[in-house]
Amino acid sequence: MLKKLFQGLKALRKGDQDPDWEFDERRELVRMRCHYDVEYRFKDKRHKGIIVDMSLGGMKLRCFQPPAVGDTVEITYEVPAVNIQNQTVPCKVQWVRARDRDFVQFVGLAYDATDEVLRNSWVKMLLKQLGFRPDKIFQRRKYVRAECFVPVRVVYERVKSFDGRLYNLGARGALIEGQTPVEQGEFVELHIGPFEELPHFEVSGTVVQKTNQHKNVLLGVEFGELSDRATQNLGQYMRHLLLNHWEA
Repeated sequence: MLKKLFQGLKALRKGDQDPDWEFDERRELVRMRCHYDVEYRFKDKRHKGIIVDMSLGGMKLRCFQPPAVGDTVEITYEVPAVNIQNQTVPCKVQWVRARDRDFVQFVGLAYDATDEVLRNSWVKMLLKQLGFRPDKIFQRRKYVRAECFVPVRVVYERVKSFDGRLYNLGARGALIEGQTPVEQGEFVELHIGPFEELPHFEVSGTVVQKTNQHKNVLLGVEFGELSDRATQNLGQYMRHLLLNHWEA
């Protein structure tokens, strides 16, 4: 998996295609950690659960009453949202796993709806909040992300800056939490780390998404052209985070 990760980083930087990196394997990496309370229904019974990661192909449900592999489950996100037509999205159960230390169950779900339904659902809204570009949400793309809570300094308008936390770091961008709103389209410099044994490094990019969350702001930043050093450092971070900070 790590070999494919670095091949992907190089391909992303050069704009090359990597035919050896199959979509099924990419999909395993294209996951973004989250915490959304939902209601799920199967066999005419309703239960409460939590979506703990999402991707372009599906999501992971944490629950206590799991459905069986092959079941169709209706997932409802109950938080009202503007312009959302489909509050419930059908999914197909791909796998079910129990956590050893308690009674928690994890359920792998694949979206069982058309792209048109998903575009008008809470799935699109939450993926946008998590930092996916709106025009790429339902396209297969190379995108590697790992959850992290890394310190980052965001420099904007050339001289202004604030300190935040880098929630997700990916080959194409990052999701940052801070208390300073930066407008979409703003050019920013990110001073990332140091983090554990990883070095400090810098990348630049553009704010493509801004979402208010309680007292903070979530900023989705798309990277610009990466230098050789930034590509190397990004690979080091991704390898370390995938090995040490990717637990259920």
